Amino acid sequence: MKNLIIGTAGHVDHGKTEIVRALTGRNTDRLEEEQTRGISIVLGFAPLDLGEGLVAGLVDVPGHEKFVKNMVSGATGVDMALMVVAADEGVMPQTVEHFEVLRLLGLDTAVIAITKVDLVDDEMAGIVESEVEDLISGTPLEGSVLVRTSSVTGEGIEELRAILREVTKKVQRLQDGDFFRLPVDRVFTRDGIGTIVTGTAWSGSVSRGDELVIEPGSRKARVRDVHNFDRALDSARAGMRTALALHGLKKNEISPGDQVMTPGLVSASSMLDVTVEISAIKGSRLTNRQRVRFHHAAGETLARVVLLDSEEIIEGASGLVQLRMESPVVALGGDRFILRTYSPMRVLAGGRILDPAAPKARRSDDAYNRLLRTVRDGRDGEIVEALTSDSGLSGLAPKRLRLLGLSTDRISAAIAGLGESVKEIEGKFFAGETIDILDARMKDILDGFSRKNPLLWGMEREQLRVDSSAGDGPLFGYLLEKANREKVFFFRDGKVRSGTGEMELSEKDVKILERISTVARESGPAFVTGRDLSHKIDDVKDILKYIHILLADGRLRKVGGDGYIDSGVFENMKKALRVMLADGKTMKVGDFKDRFGLTRKHAVPMLEFLDSERITIRKGDCRESGPEL
Repeated sequence: MKNLIIGTAGHVDHGKTEIVRALTGRNTDRLEEEQTRGISIVLGFAPLDLGEGLVAGLVDVPGHEKFVKNMVSGATGVDMALMVVAADEGVMPQTVEHFEVLRLLGLDTAVIAITKVDLVDDEMAGIVESEVEDLISGTPLEGSVLVRTSSVTGEGIEELRAILREVTKKVQRLQDGDFFRLPVDRVFTRDGIGTIVTGTAWSGSVSRGDELVIEPGSRKARVRDVHNFDRALDSARAGMRTALALHGLKKNEISPGDQVMTPGLVSASSMLDVTVEISAIKGSRLTNRQRVRFHHAAGETLARVVLLDSEEIIEGASGLVQLRMESPVVALGGDRFILRTYSPMRVLAGGRILDPAAPKARRSDDAYNRLLRTVRDGRDGEIVEALTSDSGLSGLAPKRLRLLGLSTDRISAAIAGLGESVKEIEGKFFAGETIDILDARMKDILDGFSRKNPLLWGMEREQLRVDSSAGDGPLFGYLLEKANREKVFFFRDGKVRSGTGEMELSEKDVKILERISTVARESGPAFVTGRDLSHKIDDVKDILKYIHILLADGRLRKVGGDGYIDSGVFENMKKALRVMLADGKTMKVGDFKDRFGLTRKHAVPMLEFLDSERITIRKGDCRESGPEL
């Protein structure tokens, strides 16, 4: 079964509600005031079974100029329009304004009912049809079918029903997606049921028992019941008028304009990047810093306009705009909206959201505007490629693309089509060019480090991250692993080296290392300090660099803060200790001094080092064998 929404449009008292009643048998004027005054004030809804598996929800909108806000609320999210023009009055101001709303919302499908033909002759009806054709000429609605009808005599009603059926077969839903989303247009309570919200499901599906959130505010609720008009359902999907009984929320905790949706994807934002088209109504124009009324989903929010690529946008023209909201809104890329002037209120512009979570933009920023134009005009692959390149070393998260309106399937198809120009690393997308630039930068930094520091085996890993400006993303680790596999980088004790894993030392450096090793070996168990070595090898300025090489090669062991012992001597010391402490024997400081010929100056620090290495364990004044011995 195909479900979609048909929205009415037209001037007050042109017969929208009567046409809906004639088609559905329902009176959508449910308020006493509406029935008394004979005009619609709030949105009305009725099911329309067109047969052949086609089911439409009819949205009856108010036609009076005072209630254009409600008309706009009903028009956002509809799939096609049923425009109504009375044969005895023809095209009127709200006819034009409602038509502009439909056009600016991007609707390209409509059926037009010429109503009240029982009040005029054929000539007058023909004149009105000509007026309507002039109105829609040159727009996406040009060529829409016109049907003469009368709700009084029944003339044309069945013909209208048949035409609606044929046209709806060709309509593709404007909203799609793999998550549930429903803008709320009514909230009420029922005894024994609790809080109920109604709206048109824009995307996805919902079932009893689902956990949802209400945005803004991320308030949680569970679905108790699902209805479509008078029918209780197990689930509802995109294109259906849907009522949800929600457990966990009171009526005063949710309002028309909120959105009920699958958790985790969308949160409220105060800045939206959009593309706008100014109404063709004479005198319409948008200026920088202008205050406007933003109509989106079922809500209205005040906003300030920042023009990004022009000084003003005049009637019929378009441009890039950042809307800075006075209160946060929930939106996705691709959503349509209407702008009205702040005061006096009239339709000003319409457009499409490009980025619903935009950073604060500067006017006339060419690079920023180029990116927005790609989002506006580009194919999925072009959008992904541009945004990935713009994200640089931080990478582009799939959620960012979802916010721009791309479904999971569209993202996967776009990535597949880009080949090697975009690579996924730990759940983020990186431009191939960005990867190559960072890779080359890291190699240059390591090569330069080795040239400047021939006595240091390599660079600290985190220092390489900082110096290469790699940031905290996964790309740095990915490139290190890649270089390791390719034997381009080598790793030791938290350090990274390029070229080879071995240091290239001069003959002079090799001789100095041998002299240091000899001094340490000849000192035996009495470790030497850096100062001792500097005094004994007085022609070396930076003795510590050579010591670090010997430590890294395993030829020296460090004792305490500034002590060094030959590794071979140290291993012999461990062998002797195994004998001394065998079978549960213990030793005191004096025993240790006597066994290895040490003074207290060397014995105590060495014992403390042996304790820290768990070679010995101190108990009171004695030491016993440790687990590492």
